[in-house]
Amino acid sequence: MTPGFRILLIDDDEVDRARVLRALRPEHEVCQAATAAKGKACIETGFDGHAPDVVLLDLRLPDADGLALLPWFTDLGLPVVMLTGVSDMEVAVETMRAGALDYIVKGNLTAESLERALQRAVETAALRRAVADHQAEIARQRDQMVEQADALAVSNREIRALASALTLAEQAERRRISALLHDHVQQLLFGAQILLEGVQKTPEAAPFRDRILRAYDIVGEGIEATRQLALGFTPPVLDADDFSLALRWLATHVHKTYALTVEVEARDPVVIGDREVRVLLTELVRELLFNVVKHARVDHATVHLRRDRQEVVVVVSDAGAGFDPASLAADEQFGLYSVRRRLELLGGRFEIASSVGQGTRATLWIAAAETSPLAET
Repeated sequence: MTPGFRILLIDDDEVDRARVLRALRPEHEVCQAATAAKGKACIETGFDGHAPDVVLLDLRLPDADGLALLPWFTDLGLPVVMLTGVSDMEVAVETMRAGALDYIVKGNLTAESLERALQRAVETAALRRAVADHQAEIARQRDQMVEQADALAVSNREIRALASALTLAEQAERRRISALLHDHVQQLLFGAQILLEGVQKTPEAAPFRDRILRAYDIVGEGIEATRQLALGFTPPVLDADDFSLALRWLATHVHKTYALTVEVEARDPVVIGDREVRVLLTELVRELLFNVVKHARVDHATVHLRRDRQEVVVVVSDAGAGFDPASLAADEQFGLYSVRRRLELLGGRFEIASSVGQGTRATLWIAAAETSPLAET
C-alpha cells in the first residue's frame, strides 16, 4: 500500500467534506477549508511548511469559482482533482481543459474511486515534473554540445525517446477518455433512456408522450455521439499490424465527419509492427486530411501507402486550390511544422509540394519494421 498523501480539501459543504473524509484512508493527512481564501492559507500553514501532494477542489465555492481558482494551484505545480455535484460531460471536459487531472461526481464517490483519482493525480503530476526536468536537462546538454557531433547524436536519441514516451502518454490519455465515455457517460445515457421509456408508459405521461419520446430520441443521439467519440479517440483498428486498415478506417471517418471522399491506394498489406508508429502516422495523416478540408476546396483526396524496404511511405494528395508555401499564415505554418517535427523526432521525413491552383502533395517517410520491438526483444 502506498504511503499517505498530504491532501488539501476545499469544499464549503460540511456534509460533503465529511463524506470525503470517511472515504479517505487513515494514512492520508488532510487540511480542510470551506473557502478559497482559507484553502490558500492552508498551503502555508496546514502541513508544517510542506506543500500538499494533491488538492481536492469543489467546483463551486462561496468566494470563488473552482474553475477560475484552478490556475492558481496548477501554477504552483499542485495536482488538482475537481469535486462536482453534477454528472455533466461538458463540465468534465471543461475542468480537464482548465488543468484538473481528474474529476469526481460527489454522488458517485466511493473509497475506491477517490483513492484511484488521488493516486492517478499524484503520479501524473510526478510524471510531468520528471518530463519537465528531463526536457530541461536535455536542453542544458544540447547547449553544451553544440559543436560536439557525437554528443549531439546522443542528445538526439534522448529526444526521440522522450518523443516516443510522450506519444504513448498521449495515447494512454486518449484510452482513458474513451473508457470514461464508454463506461460512464454511455451508461448514464442508457439509464436515462430506460427511465424515459418507463415514464412514457404511465397514464400520467399521456399529455407529454410526444415530448418524452423526443427526449428519448435525443438521448439516443447522445449515445451514438459518445460512441463515435470513443471510437475516434482510440479506434480498435490501430491494434491491427496492417496499417492500410487504419487508413481505410480514417477515410471512412473523415468522409462521415467532413464529407471528404478519401481514396486509399494500397496494393498489398503494409505491416507495421510498432503500434506507436501506427498511432503517429494515423494522427499525421488525419492532420493533413483536415488541411484538405479547410483549404483545398475539393471533395476528394487520395492517400497512397507503400513499403519501400525498411521505410513506410505515405502520400496525401489533392487536386485542389493549392498554395504558395512562402505565403502561409503563422498558424498554418505551425500545423505543417508540427507534422514535420513530430515525424523527425522519430527519425522520419516530411516533404510538401504545392502551388496555387495545382493542388498539394504531402509525403511522409518513416523507418518501420514489420515486427514489433517487443517481439524482437
